[in-house]
Amino acid sequence: MDPEITPISSLHPLRISSIRARVSYKTEISSWNNGDKDGKIFLINLIDKSGEITALVFNDLCMKFYRQIQAGSVYVFSNVEARPAHDKNKVLGNSLQILFLDNTVVQRDNTVVQLEIPQTKYNFVDLSAVSKIRDGEPVDVIGICTHVPDYEHRGDYTIREIVLLDPDYQEVMLNLWEEQAVNFDGDVDDVIVVKGARVREHNNEKKLNAGWYSMVQINPDIPNAIGMRKWYENQ
Repeated sequence: MDPEITPISSLHPLRISSIRARVSYKTEISSWNNGDKDGKIFLINLIDKSGEITALVFNDLCMKFYRQIQAGSVYVFSNVEARPAHDKNKVLGNSLQILFLDNTVVQRDNTVVQLEIPQTKYNFVDLSAVSKIRDGEPVDVIGICTHVPDYEHRGDYTIREIVLLDPDYQEVMLNLWEEQAVNFDGDVDDVIVVKGARVREHNNEKKLNAGWYSMVQINPDIPNAIGMRKWYENQ
């Protein structure tokens, strides 16, 4: 029997539900540590017609679901639990997150309903607004890349500090970390889109951080990026 589907916007904390949603983004599997506990984790951003939410998949469930779940596809996720979003893993504006359980079931949805679900959603903020945003808050940003140094190692970390510019001529530094830093192949004059960048204050300056949890795109074929490109070429 098909499960009763709950829209993302109607989820309630600490309640087991089933949702039908598109996977707009899937991270790599990463390590996590919480005091005396550690393990593996990956995140997926889910979207339906009512909203979007991040799902967290931990430890043995990573191996069970990682290959099955593909970005861009629509699935029915049964027996998942909504919980208040933890700042450490928060990449969307939703105050809730979804946790996969031992009895969670994921089934590919090929019905006509999946055609009505958006591919992704952006809530872009102006770069000039970054300085006013709470430290640690996730944001979506878009800008022209004006500076691309090589990545460098600092202690146990790898970082690449690039600079973004928007039509208000506001510049903000975007710190790419670890694999994002190493694998970034953008160049000066490219349009950079980041979903789930985190605002961090360093040396009395608000900067953006993109790590394993962020979706970084270079010259994506979306209206905002096309408009940004046209503005820049006309300058």
